[in-house]
Amino acid sequence: MKKMLLSTAMSVALLVGGVSATGLATPSKAEAAGFEVQLTRSGYFTNYVTSKAYGDKYDSRVKTFSLTNGYIKSNSSVSGSYKVYIQTRKNSKYSWKTVKTVTATKNGTTHFTSPKIPNGYSYRFYTVNTGTKKKVNFYMSWIPFAN
Repeated sequence: MKKMLLSTAMSVALLVGGVSATGLATPSKAEAAGFEVQLTRSGYFTNYVTSKAYGDKYDSRVKTFSLTNGYIKSNSSVSGSYKVYIQTRKNSKYSWKTVKTVTATKNGTTHFTSPKIPNGYSYRFYTVNTGTKKKVNFYMSWIPFAN
């Protein structure tokens, strides 16, 4: 009887431990297994601002990736638009090249996607206020999607 009770308790412990180890527990970025999560960036600028460089190297089977479901929410005391340049470069040795220009409204939401970016390249957002140099608050969100 003691042996059966101990065996049952061990089975339950292993079952609970196995369920949480296989992904029924709270997911984390490590458990995403190669899938990217939504990335965000926010702040304000008056003239221009450069973001940090983004880009993780994907598995060798991935040839390209693109930025999908992107949007920029902005608000400012003035109307008009500003430019967001999506720039890429290979490694850290080469200069940045613009692959897409997005014209964002200073008051509203602008959606964007990028062209395919080769695996191993990093990307950044270079934002330039083309009109009156008044403060623009912004919130950006996008999803890197491996093709």
